[in-house]
Amino acid sequence: MTLLGDAAHLMPPLGVGANLAMLEGAELAESLVAADGSGEPDEVVRTFEERMWARAGRWARMTMAGLERLVGPDPSEALALFDEVQPS
Repeated sequence: MTLLGDAAHLMPPLGVGANLAMLEGAELAESLVAADGSGEPDEVVRTFEERMWARAGRWARMTMAGLERLVGPDPSEALALFDEVQPS
């Protein structure tokens, strides 16, 4: 069994976990189809998981930095960042 997205990656609630789940589901399916019986399914899944963990680690670091900026001690800084990202 392998887990994908939010079930596999502890991340701040900024939408990345759900997006990773969709990407990882498609990528795992493509990996299994591409193996076409030529390799052990466990090996295919293990190789997929190594790529998945590396990518998830990068996204976890980015989302933690984003969360820290959004809920930092200075609310005006968070509002300025939000206005910059989502202009009214």
